[in-house]
Amino acid sequence: MWRTSRGIAEKITATGPLWVKEAATNGFNRVSFFSQLQGMKISDREGNAVGKLSDLALQPGDTLLEISRIIYTSNILREKVILPISSVGSINGDIRLDVSRDEIPPGRLSENELLVTETILDRQIVDIDGLKVVRVNDILLGQVKRSLCLVGVDVGFKGIIRRLGLGGLSGGLMARLPNRIVPWSYIDPLDPNLRSLHLKISRKTINDLHPADIADILEELNNRDRLLILDSLGEETAAETMEEVDPEVQATMVNQMESDDVADILENMNPDDAADLLGIMPENKASEVLELMNEVEAEEVRELMAYSNSSAGSLMTTDYVAVPSGCTVSNIFSILRRSGKEVDMIYYIYVQSDSGQLLGVMSLRDLLLAEPDDIASTVMKKEVLSVLPTSTIEEVTNLLSKYDFLCVPVADEEGRILGIVTFDDALDEIIPEDLRKRMPWNYHKLRRIRGMD
Repeated sequence: MWRTSRGIAEKITATGPLWVKEAATNGFNRVSFFSQLQGMKISDREGNAVGKLSDLALQPGDTLLEISRIIYTSNILREKVILPISSVGSINGDIRLDVSRDEIPPGRLSENELLVTETILDRQIVDIDGLKVVRVNDILLGQVKRSLCLVGVDVGFKGIIRRLGLGGLSGGLMARLPNRIVPWSYIDPLDPNLRSLHLKISRKTINDLHPADIADILEELNNRDRLLILDSLGEETAAETMEEVDPEVQATMVNQMESDDVADILENMNPDDAADLLGIMPENKASEVLELMNEVEAEEVRELMAYSNSSAGSLMTTDYVAVPSGCTVSNIFSILRRSGKEVDMIYYIYVQSDSGQLLGVMSLRDLLLAEPDDIASTVMKKEVLSVLPTSTIEEVTNLLSKYDFLCVPVADEEGRILGIVTFDDALDEIIPEDLRKRMPWNYHKLRRIRGMD
């Protein structure tokens, strides 16, 4: 939950905005919300009304954002007038300029200046602690040294009430509502030009989150912001996150990504998940991505894509550990240490002949209880159950359920192992989509924990 920064909250005045340029000192001297300034009357040096404030321009900086210009609508021409903030003498009930009406020069924004209403107001930011996306409802401005700066954003209901102009009508409601102001120093822009999402960083960065949690966040954002977050992740985290994202969102994301970026992600995904993702892409783009992928991994994915939907072959992954029947337990552990970097989940170790026939299966418990010099053929269980790649999902799930397996091997008619279907992939397939969407937020975590038993 976001908590109001003490240094900012204590300086929110009950009387409304008050900013006087000549009185500037170090620290937050006066504060006001943008909603309190927007629509405020603007007068020239002699007190003549010239218009109403419509927007503010800001200059991106490393920490705080300095307000560089005011934008108001002229009373006479109904046109936008842009003035440097140095032309403002005071803000106290109205905005008083330092120049007379006849001396107001025409102005324009520079290339790197940005409008508050377009850049920050109503933008979404990610609450890392709360694992949710919220919206900027108002903007807190404060005086720092001799500049007016953006010092925080209001993400609470108070900001909405203020913008509706109901702050004075809500009586004690405003006092009872919590302040939910995020100091700007807590916000790390993913886009240095502030043209996209702002990401709140507190006790941990988004890279530290579970991929399923990142996926939940991505699903709440617009596609441009999803791609910004995905681009900020490492390749492995990006791939694991993409595996957890809803297929409809996956399709939207990859259709706007460069093919080489998609290929990089697919190379780090489980082959079955990569095949599923390619299957929802336009055929021409899927072909282009496959050509850009590593040749070995691309071939694995092509083989999986050849199987019909709702078959064991379409669900299986080719990431599994298999060893020769004459391999010693000591060597098997060496293989596991090497394979562990590539295989997402190691449930069982399969034993095969020199020609690839499935001979038996071992659990990690079997290995731990065996002697280092024991060979696989003496440790394995010979009664291994498998399914054909053409087997139905119902056949697979019945086998998993009946024998309480965490995965089941897929073998061809000659008994050669082709891959495995894991419990979580089978479960995902049989749970209706509308029910999956109503599953608890930690459903993905729970099923992965099950996989590590």
